[in-house]
Amino acid sequence: MDEFLPTHDFGASYEIRINATRALVYQCLIRSDFNNSWLVRLLMTIRSGKRLPRNHVPSDLRRRLQGTGFVMLAEAPGDELVIGVAGQFWRPDGGRCLDLTADEFAGFSRPGYAKGAWNFKLRAESPESTLLSTETRIKCFGQAALWKFRIYWSLVGPFSGLMRKAILKQIKTEVESKANPHRSAELK
Repeated sequence: MDEFLPTHDFGASYEIRINATRALVYQCLIRSDFNNSWLVRLLMTIRSGKRLPRNHVPSDLRRRLQGTGFVMLAEAPGDELVIGVAGQFWRPDGGRCLDLTADEFAGFSRPGYAKGAWNFKLRAESPESTLLSTETRIKCFGQAALWKFRIYWSLVGPFSGLMRKAILKQIKTEVESKANPHRSAELK
């Protein structure tokens, strides 16, 4: 994360403990569809003004990012993955730069825009326990972008945090049901 966005104007981080190996958590993370969470779908529908459907075709995260403006910046399997996006996030359509590549991300500094990096980091606490964290960083370019993003973030930031917490909880639930299928059957 530090390689792609070492300094930032805004940020937030969250974490969750998962009772499973780091390898299993990472495997689930890369296959998770964040739109499976009703809360994520609801908040993104409100944000975009368009109803977000569930993805019915399974695919990995890299494929789901294609065409969204989000790009995979780095992937260290079992350790961390970093996603990037640039745009004018305060606009109703998000103003994402759909043609931005991972190679262009670090040097992106277009006045009137912002860029964000979002990571998932895994840390083994024990052989069977993993701490999964996520951090979001935003860098604004120019005073107008900083001012507009500050207003936007004051409204959206708490909901962004709710989404990230919901994503972490979704991954925890999916992983722990796979890691201990007998226990999840007992809980039903």
